Amino acid sequence: MDKNIIDVYNLIQELAWHFGDHGLNDECCEDLSYVEYMALKKISESENITIQETGNALNFTKSGASKIIDRLEKKGYVARVTSSVDGRVCCVNKTAKGAEMAAGIVEKYSAYVHKMLKELDPDTIGNIKSVLEILVDSAHKQGAL
Repeated sequence: MDKNIIDVYNLIQELAWHFGDHGLNDECCEDLSYVEYMALKKISESENITIQETGNALNFTKSGASKIIDRLEKKGYVARVTSSVDGRVCCVNKTAKGAEMAAGIVEKYSAYVHKMLKELDPDTIGNIKSVLEILVDSAHKQGAL
């Protein structure tokens, strides 16, 4: 295998470590696990997202997504609602508490990234963004292992 591919993998792992569960000072997302935060983030990006759609976005089964949503609902970050389009479908929306939590986490990590990259020129930051978009797009196209 190409050494560059192994290097890319190792660099991704290193980044995942810095942005993963242990987060900033061992605090990822207050009382949320990283997977709960990612589910809240996906739910926050859409209005009336279904449990199935949430699971698909995170490469989880509907059952796995339901368990995560149960935990988020108990914490007051999301609420299940009946779809206005189809009364048989259960959707999930963020609550005001969930919107505040998601925005706070984005703000905290954005400040962290800003501090890391503040010495770089805008073109370099744009290149980093482009490369990360390519990686994320490729990961979405690849799907789960």
